[in-house]
Amino acid sequence: MNKRFYDFTGVILKPFYNLFWPSTVTGLENIPDEGPFIICANHIHMRDPLFLSIRVKKRYITYLAKAELFEIPILKTIVGDKGLGGIPVHRGESDLNAIRQALATLKNGEALGIFPQGTRSRDNSPIPMLNGASMIAVRAGVPIIPAYIDGPYRRFHHVDVRIGKPVEIADLGRRFDSDTLTEVTHRIENAVWSMREQK
Repeated sequence: MNKRFYDFTGVILKPFYNLFWPSTVTGLENIPDEGPFIICANHIHMRDPLFLSIRVKKRYITYLAKAELFEIPILKTIVGDKGLGGIPVHRGESDLNAIRQALATLKNGEALGIFPQGTRSRDNSPIPMLNGASMIAVRAGVPIIPAYIDGPYRRFHHVDVRIGKPVEIADLGRRFDSDTLTEVTHRIENAVWSMREQK
């Protein structure tokens, strides 16, 4: 990640976002001041990572992003190592390299951003979440912070961000079986979507 570029992008885009999608952020106190964690949010639009990063300025966040973005030179510059430091993920398969990079990010004490739905829901309907985020979280043993982006992005329409308390999974141990990971995913889903109706 190029932190100067990360900060510069925020400075450039924040006034634009404030104009078109003013936002109130609640729950920032739930973001750890230091140490690794995973922030899991609903996914509406391709701008979600940038929008969330600007609204949650408390920490630098490395996002998992679909590998196709890295095939476009200008986007690779923006989201890749020389820019925002995104980790490419080949969807629809078990991408071990992406998992290794995600775990290394957390091991370095950094924050990781994941959209567990795995695809965008333009009308913000609750598409079922996948187990990838759960597997990384259990394996790394780090806090899971749920976030809700109150979209969709309509011009001059409030797009608020709500950040919840860490998802409790300590009672499940450090097992990696399918039932355990599915239960962790259900808890993430419940935490994210429970913020949908909050005002």
